[in-house]
Amino acid sequence: MIGLIFGAIIISFSSIMVKLADVPPEVAGFYRLFGGGLGMTIILWNLGKLKNLTSHVWKWALLGAVFFAFDFVFWHRSIGLVGPGLSTMLANFQVIVLATVSVLLLKEKVSRPFMIAIPMALLGLYLMVGVQWDSFTSDYRLGVIFGLLAAVTYALYLLSLKYSLSRANADPLAMAAGVALITGLILGILALGQGNSFAVPNTRALLALTTLALICHATGWYLITRGIQRVRTSLVGLILLLQPTLSYIWDILLFDKPTNPVELTGVGLALLAIYLGSLKRKS
Repeated sequence: MIGLIFGAIIISFSSIMVKLADVPPEVAGFYRLFGGGLGMTIILWNLGKLKNLTSHVWKWALLGAVFFAFDFVFWHRSIGLVGPGLSTMLANFQVIVLATVSVLLLKEKVSRPFMIAIPMALLGLYLMVGVQWDSFTSDYRLGVIFGLLAAVTYALYLLSLKYSLSRANADPLAMAAGVALITGLILGILALGQGNSFAVPNTRALLALTTLALICHATGWYLITRGIQRVRTSLVGLILLLQPTLSYIWDILLFDKPTNPVELTGVGLALLAIYLGSLKRKS
């Protein structure tokens, strides 16, 4: 459990590092995913499991990488427009999207927590951004939309990853490494297509990107991957709420994010809804 908690705390700094790096979204994604994938590959090598990166894993990793790349494109743009805290909160609505897809398409039974979570999530979202929508700038509104699109594409990524793991019968860490490396390449190609420079502008950006790739992504997700297998599902959902909660707090402390009671109430409702939506449903 300790590893899972530390993993959630570590990844809560991801959006902060993206903000501090101050490079184009696809460039930040390339350094994070490709660098993180290399870090995971080193972990596999250190564990003597490098052979688990089979051709079968690479083939199925490509499926998840497409959705994962779009997730990072939308999320990193959202970070730049609305800040690390709100963008991470919005992206974590993937839990609600994932639960809804599981019920509608995978025919999982609707649980009482799920029935409570949906209207609670919508109310929380309205209080966070709906009440003040008319006062937002067009860029801020676009950032909110990008955050919600990140939630949808991240949910699709998780579904594809779950499907891939079941079909490939692969080591989860090997699959995560494969997905990260391919996603990084996709983001790198998108960056080149837009004429973005891969030059790191200054020391702060270098430290932020290095931390993002090796600490936040590789180490954070390694700890979560290990810890998630040893903790009951309801507790996993609760612990992983540390990520959006702490990201929101870091945004307030480090970037002086303005807040008000209505928005904070919405954040609280959204967090509770995300937790309820993460509870395991009966098939």
